[in-house]
Amino acid sequence: MRVSRRRMVLGITTVALLIAALPAIWLGSKWNRALSNVDKMIVPTVTLPTATPGAQAAGASSPAGAAPTAEPMPTAIPEPEGVSNILLVGTDARPGENVSRTDTLVLVHLDSHSNRVGMLSFPRDLWVNIPGFAQNRINTAYLLGETKLGKGYGPALLKQTVGDLTGLRIDRFMLINFEGFRAVIDKLGGIYVDVPKTIDDPAYPTDDYRTIKIHFDPGRQLMDGDRALIYARTRHADSDFGRNQRQQQVLMAIFDRVREQGLLSQLTSLDDYTDVLSNYIRTDISRGEMLGLASVGTRLHPEDIQRFAIDAKMVTPRTQPAYVLLLKDQKALRRLVSQMIDPSVASAGGEEPAR
Repeated sequence: MRVSRRRMVLGITTVALLIAALPAIWLGSKWNRALSNVDKMIVPTVTLPTATPGAQAAGASSPAGAAPTAEPMPTAIPEPEGVSNILLVGTDARPGENVSRTDTLVLVHLDSHSNRVGMLSFPRDLWVNIPGFAQNRINTAYLLGETKLGKGYGPALLKQTVGDLTGLRIDRFMLINFEGFRAVIDKLGGIYVDVPKTIDDPAYPTDDYRTIKIHFDPGRQLMDGDRALIYARTRHADSDFGRNQRQQQVLMAIFDRVREQGLLSQLTSLDDYTDVLSNYIRTDISRGEMLGLASVGTRLHPEDIQRFAIDAKMVTPRTQPAYVLLLKDQKALRRLVSQMIDPSVASAGGEEPAR
């Protein structure tokens, strides 16, 4: 009888312990799955060769009548510890394409000590020096690295190009394509965007190389992935400068949605999101760095994020033989970068106030 009772007590205790342990086992399983997904996103860091093919091999040429781009200033802008500069890169690869030009380029400056973030957008047609390939549009740097230097060199060449241009050390990159952009926003349940004015684009490009007419009414509205991508990419209604502002606005809307849902500190749905992201994102940010960034993200508020952009006042357009944007004064860009790093620096133009 006593043996039977002992067995019953032991059985009940065992079941109770298993029930108590199930959440931890479940979370552990989800965590391991999330880590496996993260590993799929991370690509090895490569170093650019000391000698790269020349501009003619890359097919680069200067537009007629365009003044040569000034050589990058050698003095880098000093930065303290606890600061990271990360390139957010969106590519316009269509179905079936393995590599393409970059459609979106945003430099994120993260200062974990002051709990402050700055975002600087670059027009895709900005005419810059690309190391080893003379001068070309900034949106070709990634493509040139991948096709002329080898797989994996696109991010390295793009980081060096932006680093030379801004005087900053570019630490990491994160690349996503159109399909991934849509998938992430749909997984979030859409994002809320306050459209400032009516937008009509009679020739928005589609994935199958056709064009369609698109329209946005002004006002706050919920956008799914398809709609948000169109909003971020359309430019015929105004210009690439308006487009850059919309891209930053969409990034802020994603950040707001992530904060609203508590995803930066919520482990229970972590694997669901990494399941989606792992197929579309490539980055050289390590696991540990991702956790650190998530920790900083939990402390950030929208007012901690400042938005900057190269605007029309800072460039001169050239249309022959192709449309490009030439910087009027590279020092003005450096002043803008300095302002992003240190808010006490006098404005150099191109700032979009934080909202």
